[in-house]
Amino acid sequence: MSRDVQLWTAVLTSPTAWFLSLLTNFALAPWACTRFGKTPVFAVAALALGLSAVAGVAAWRMWRHAGSDPPGESGGTIAHERSLAVAGVLLSGMFVVVIIAQTVPDLILGSCQ
Repeated sequence: MSRDVQLWTAVLTSPTAWFLSLLTNFALAPWACTRFGKTPVFAVAALALGLSAVAGVAAWRMWRHAGSDPPGESGGTIAHERSLAVAGVLLSGMFVVVIIAQTVPDLILGSCQ
């Protein structure tokens, strides 16, 4: 896999994982109320958290590989890699927080509320 594809994958994995977990939780809501309880909802959240964390670690490793200097004004391939890697780290961190915030109501409320 090319370096560019790896960088874009690290950047886009966390938002995609959050969006898919949101859609899946909406689809699971009726079943969680009537049959399965909250276990599938928590499994989806754990999977989304895991994917976001893996994407963040991958982006961080790519940033370290490209040089851990902050992205600057200079152009070129290295600056491009650093910028995408930093974006991947920041987006992953943000979406980890969003996924946790999305799961908090499931911890507090009952299955049918």
